[in-house]
Amino acid sequence: MQRLNYNGTKKLPEVFSEEEINGILKQLFISEDYKKNDWGEWTRFRDISAIATIYILGLRPKEACCLQFLDFNVRYATVKIRGENNKRRKDRIIPVPKILNQIYKPYFSFSRARFWRGSKYLFPSLQNNHFSPQTLKTIFREKALKPLRLWKIPTKNKIPKIRLYTLRHSRATHILKKQIKTSGKPDLYAIANFLGHSDIRSTQVYLHTDEEYREYLREQIEI
Repeated sequence: MQRLNYNGTKKLPEVFSEEEINGILKQLFISEDYKKNDWGEWTRFRDISAIATIYILGLRPKEACCLQFLDFNVRYATVKIRGENNKRRKDRIIPVPKILNQIYKPYFSFSRARFWRGSKYLFPSLQNNHFSPQTLKTIFREKALKPLRLWKIPTKNKIPKIRLYTLRHSRATHILKKQIKTSGKPDLYAIANFLGHSDIRSTQVYLHTDEEYREYLREQIEI
């Protein structure tokens, strides 16, 4: 626990609870905003898959939007995250949890020739080869956050507290919670490697957002 360090911590991130994550995916599944035809259903499952990918793989929005089919290694159940799509400019390879394949299953049941139209990207759009982060942010806000009343209007010139990037923060926090529950302590380096952090101080902020860790800390300081 000596790794706890407030140095470099500027502001604690907002996070979704695991129940809210489930609610977000369910909201997209039942949303009436999609057209009631094949293209509308394909779009629905594309959006669900893209948002689930950001959360489950802990990705930055651009990293998810730019995923290509060839980035996935089915044999080893891994995915390559390209450095060209993040500010660190470094590739990383991370495991793909089985649940993500289950989420992809209905999405990939659609004809690749008809709906992907030759795109090499996992999440194409009708306008471009792949989703733009801005488009996905709008979908997330309008079709998930607002209907669930999770959207908080930002004050002037400020970034919204709850946004697409919150999925990444939430995943890191939930992994930390699981680590403490199963082994009694966090493994910040595992989380840092998963998220692609180059500085462990960027990962330490999640210690201060997790209730499990606060309770662990409480036990250590009780007299």
